[in-house]
Amino acid sequence: MGGKRTGKRIIGREADRLKKYSIILAGLCLSASMVFGGTATVMAEEGQADLTETAADQEAGTSAGQSAGDSSASAVQVEYGNLRELLKQGNLTLSKSFSDYQQNLDDYQEIWDTLKWEQSKMESEAEDMEDRAGDLDEEEMETAAVYASNAAMLKNSASRIYKQLDNMASTRSTKSLEKMADTYTISAQTMMNSYNQLRERRQAQEAAVQAKEASFGTAGRRYEAGAITADELKEEETSLAQAKNTLASLREQEAQTRAGFLTMLGLTGREVTIGSIPEPDLAAIAAIDFETDKQRAVNNSSNVQNERHAKASSTTQINNRFKRVAEAEGTEEASITAAYEALLASRSQYEAALNAYQSAELIYQSLERRKQAGMLSNTEYLQGIADYNGKKANKEIASMNLVQAYESYCWEVKGRG
Repeated sequence: MGGKRTGKRIIGREADRLKKYSIILAGLCLSASMVFGGTATVMAEEGQADLTETAADQEAGTSAGQSAGDSSASAVQVEYGNLRELLKQGNLTLSKSFSDYQQNLDDYQEIWDTLKWEQSKMESEAEDMEDRAGDLDEEEMETAAVYASNAAMLKNSASRIYKQLDNMASTRSTKSLEKMADTYTISAQTMMNSYNQLRERRQAQEAAVQAKEASFGTAGRRYEAGAITADELKEEETSLAQAKNTLASLREQEAQTRAGFLTMLGLTGREVTIGSIPEPDLAAIAAIDFETDKQRAVNNSSNVQNERHAKASSTTQINNRFKRVAEAEGTEEASITAAYEALLASRSQYEAALNAYQSAELIYQSLERRKQAGMLSNTEYLQGIADYNGKKANKEIASMNLVQAYESYCWEVKGRG
């Protein structure tokens, strides 16, 4: 009798356990359909529509991390090559999207681990009772059958969960997230490039203002000596004022661009050093096979893909689809062609600016020698430095424009343009 009661208790417990896992599995299936059916689309749409969050939101996130003793609150070095990772970590929308995705993976992994553990335990119990089959009564044999049945059901459920895990981790399932990260990365690259150009131009303008101030001081002394007229002195004063206004404008634009860039990265309120834009890869640009890249760009275009895979049953629908496909392909070909032409133009501008800078370097070296020999006035020297810095800034800006043009071309090829 004791064995029968034990068998009934075991059967009851296993029935409850099966009910528990049925509820869990049903919930997981519903969660999966919601998360990976609708949420992924929302993630992508949010990434397209909301490239920058409000500074208030970013500051709130930063403050929360700092108050919690977050070790990442230390100084940050922003480099062109780590923008994508910084965005995934710091941008509120992007980091949440990846975090939610990873949390769902972790949830599925946990339930799979649990199911496999329960399956193993059930199989062990069933095998143990089978080994003692000769000593078991009828109800205990039924209990052994329940163990074996439960183990089979758990194995089947674990198999389905594993397939879901595999699908969730596949390239296709992560495509919308990666596209979203691409969109943010493109924008961050553009903002970092703009900031560096403004910084370069502002530094050159500071040298120009310094030269203008020296020139105005010299003009004042010459005016007092009667060597120039009041109108000529006024022209020097106006020129200095304009140079200062330009510098003030550049400083303001630089500060605003920096603030927007740091907001996008989620680094507002942090100690941040922004690195420079790398030199253009002239070898990679020279090695471009445009015809091959054009075909890749067409094939990678989401618009082209959508039209190619659009459903069409009637002859009219099929013909219309062919027409839409041709139009989408033509649009993408025009887009990649424009990006390539812009790249070539940027390379020509860079080469011209580089030549001008190399000539300016020779002049600068002569300037230093003449200064040391006492052959130049301070005003002449400062003007020479300003001219040199202007040529250097032009070269650096042309370099950054070429990098930007090459990046834009590469994004077009990848279908992210």
